[in-house]
Amino acid sequence: MSGTTAVRDLEGKVAIVVGGSRNQGAACAEELAARGATVVISYVNGAEAAQETVAALRKHGVAAEAVRSDATVSADVNELFESTVRQHGRLDIVVHLPGMVLKKPLAEVTDEDFDRVIGLNTRSAFYTLRAAARLLGDGGRYVVFSTTLTAVMTGPYGLYSGSKAAVERMVLAAAKELGARGITVNAVAPGPVDTDFYRNAETPESMAAAAHHSPRGRLGQPGDIAPVVGWLVSEEASWVSGQTVRANGAMF
Repeated sequence: MSGTTAVRDLEGKVAIVVGGSRNQGAACAEELAARGATVVISYVNGAEAAQETVAALRKHGVAAEAVRSDATVSADVNELFESTVRQHGRLDIVVHLPGMVLKKPLAEVTDEDFDRVIGLNTRSAFYTLRAAARLLGDGGRYVVFSTTLTAVMTGPYGLYSGSKAAVERMVLAAAKELGARGITVNAVAPGPVDTDFYRNAETPESMAAAAHHSPRGRLGQPGDIAPVVGWLVSEEASWVSGQTVRANGAMF
């Protein structure tokens, strides 16, 4: 998880971290909690891990809860957002993390592969972006995770990078649509980050090669990325919108 900060600039704010129970999601949730926000995390599987993350968030002296909600199901997303507003009276910050990596040449991608990748990477982001557009308060913040591979293509990640490129275009459109309300919409595009998400898609050999390729000689860590999200949801970043911030340690 991310390191804590003494700055409590998000006190009084309410945040939803979609997919916030583990890995980078948990790091982002803790970044927001450490800065004083009430945090609602959603998860699909792993209720125990979700409750462990909630306990960690509450150590920062904030209200926190975990809600089971499938980001690929429109009704689930709508209920997550609407129930948060009902319970807490407002919604200020949304961070969206769900996704999956598919490492296959396009010629080998099946129809089922396509549906899974687009469903989790693109459709889920659309559902939360739509709900955020409807329910975020004026001056709100939306941040979605993309990938550095949308800018620099390496290896057989065509469908994966394409599914995330679509999200980046929606970010730009939403930033223009919501800008008059002071709402910012941005994407964060990490390089390889050492989490279960990355390890499940790679081999030890490919992970070692990625670390060797980095000028820092290592993979990214969740704590490298969460402060970028923290800055994007802050008042200091109010003039940054419609952008994709590539956080990869100059790996690409």
